[in-house]
Amino acid sequence: MDNNIVKKRLLVLGGTKSTYDLVKVANEMGVITAVTDDDPSHETRRIARENYLVSTANILALQELIREKKFDGVFCGPSEFNIRNLIKVCEATGLPCYTDMNMWNNCANKDVFKQFCTEFGVDCPRGFPVDEFSSDKELSCLDYPVIVKPVDRCSSIGIAVCEDKSSIRKACHEAMEASNCKRIIVEKYIENQGELFGVRYFLKDGEAYPYLMIDTYVADPIQRISLISAVTLAPSKHAQYYMENMDSKVRKMLKAMGLQNGTVFIQALPYKGKIYFHEMGYRLSGGLIFKMIEPLMGINDMKMMIRYALGGEMITEEEIKRLDMNFSGKCGAQLMISLSAGKISKIIGLDEALQMSGVCDFIQYYNVGDIVEDSYIGTLQQLFGRFTLVGDSKEHLKILIDKIQNGIRVLDDHGKEMANMKFDMTRAR
Repeated sequence: MDNNIVKKRLLVLGGTKSTYDLVKVANEMGVITAVTDDDPSHETRRIARENYLVSTANILALQELIREKKFDGVFCGPSEFNIRNLIKVCEATGLPCYTDMNMWNNCANKDVFKQFCTEFGVDCPRGFPVDEFSSDKELSCLDYPVIVKPVDRCSSIGIAVCEDKSSIRKACHEAMEASNCKRIIVEKYIENQGELFGVRYFLKDGEAYPYLMIDTYVADPIQRISLISAVTLAPSKHAQYYMENMDSKVRKMLKAMGLQNGTVFIQALPYKGKIYFHEMGYRLSGGLIFKMIEPLMGINDMKMMIRYALGGEMITEEEIKRLDMNFSGKCGAQLMISLSAGKISKIIGLDEALQMSGVCDFIQYYNVGDIVEDSYIGTLQQLFGRFTLVGDSKEHLKILIDKIQNGIRVLDDHGKEMANMKFDMTRAR
């Protein structure tokens, strides 16, 4: 426990599931937590010490709340909407914030991020300057398949893969509708059997420290309807290539982007011996990656970000010494259970799965009686839950993943299986 922040007062923007673990961890650190938004039904309110009904978009009202209740810091979860509000309210009150709007836009805007990658010699998928209003000739000349996405959204929102020009206008229109700034990006879709590479860095006073490299496999690389993650394994099999060929370039790029403190993650596509960057995030992970790295390395990025928001150090010298991307020979994994659309009537095998050796944590997003809408398919709202696993080898974790998948059943109100997108572990070679 960090005695310098015990009993300090933290205002958390947003009371949805995305801030539940943030408030829980802050409570465990001895912080006095408060949650604010305009929905009194949000579940995170139940575990916070204090609750307020002030909209996270009402910056003036938040300023007054912070002054009146004498908060020492303000923070939020991975919500990009609330991160922008966090930046504004911290600028208005002088409270610590790990980013500012310029830094945030450099990372959150996929177009701007690609420009930085190009400047520093970091490979990216080929882009195409087209949209729904481009001519038939322009659209016919693209190197299909292509992926269409908003430049400023996350969680797979507004993303579609197009095999030919018959579907691209609709995909461009839907991506544009999903974009807050009304800009989209069209790139060559790299066909690599749905494998992704990810790297994470801590930032302290402008210096970047790599601490995690992972391999992720998407749920549906064939039909491409669900391009969400199914399984993540760490450490990455591409770690040596990355450290020898890309790490120094990326550190220089992060410095040029002006990033000072916090944690960043970069997502990429391994293909034919290279790694192609396609987007990055400058925030906490929606997948709560600290639940994997804490048992493997003894560090917790969420605790670090909370500490920084309350005026403490981002990462200490002691924590830097603990960084070990090989985890002393151990391995970590996350397993995401996807659902098809329907109303959940029965959940079978979950209690047994939670008792299995190697299961560190499980986040459950749906319960009996909840409905998975058709519109959720292809986004993170399709996930029933997320397992975090730790073991002595990847082979051990692969066996554990198969046991969990084969043991869990989620049935709809017609008795039909909803957890029908089981991951084939032979893909994770």
